[in-house]
Amino acid sequence: MKLRVMFSALCLLPCFVGQALAADTPRSIAEKFCAIRLDGDEKALRPLLTPSLVKVIEEAEARNDIIAKASPDEKPPFGDGIPYQSFPDAAPVCEVGDEKQVPGRTEIEVRYMFPDTEGANWTDKLVLLASDGRLLIDNVVFETSVNDTDEISLRSVLFNAFDQ
Repeated sequence: MKLRVMFSALCLLPCFVGQALAADTPRSIAEKFCAIRLDGDEKALRPLLTPSLVKVIEEAEARNDIIAKASPDEKPPFGDGIPYQSFPDAAPVCEVGDEKQVPGRTEIEVRYMFPDTEGANWTDKLVLLASDGRLLIDNVVFETSVNDTDEISLRSVLFNAFDQ
């Protein structure tokens, strides 16, 4: 009897695993990202991030803490938290936009909107990679002006914040 139950469970396992992976679509990841950003809970984003990005964030936070302790009267580079978006203003609306498949990754837009303020909206892009069988955020590419030629992203900001 136990063998039959175990065999049945093993036969059904691929169905459940497939459904779990299918639930992690680019759109669902971006929707979770938006919901967490609107809640303002930075730490809740960590399960949506690749281990590589989490490591970079933790290293930046550690360096930030050293600076904060060394100069308590001055604001450290990430005194307002990790910049997961182009602008520090907390937009009341975050919506998922267009999705684009590029070699090795998926990019999906997240649109931040201020319904009462015309011209204050912007769009960032989440860069999604497959990591350990899951789709996770590996970077956030920030919106820049038309004249900017350099791409600015979460990773670049984290790397360059301490060079000033």
